[in-house]
Amino acid sequence: MNERRRAKRFQVDWKVRVESAGDGKDGFVEAGVLRNISSTAALLFLPKPLSKGTRLDLYVMLPLQGKKWMKYPARVVRVERGIATVGAAVKFDSARPDFSIPLGPVSP
Repeated sequence: MNERRRAKRFQVDWKVRVESAGDGKDGFVEAGVLRNISSTAALLFLPKPLSKGTRLDLYVMLPLQGKKWMKYPARVVRVERGIATVGAAVKFDSARPDFSIPLGPVSP
């Protein structure tokens, strides 16, 4: 099997928050766990499924002193259904994150 990834992936276990405005009633906010990340994409696990093609804002909590968040606008490119969680592979719109805080509660 040929590896198509161009950017190195780093295995992590960080908290994430996913927000999508959707088209009104389809908007959502979910807390989950980031399993790996590169400069162009990430794999995360959430309690509820996402649909391929969904546009979202991914907030990643960095394991630093204080709560530091990175925000990536992204699009879901693959969904992996599990028993208790759903994996979602996302591709970032930009390799440069925005350092901003999610709105509302951020604890799972």
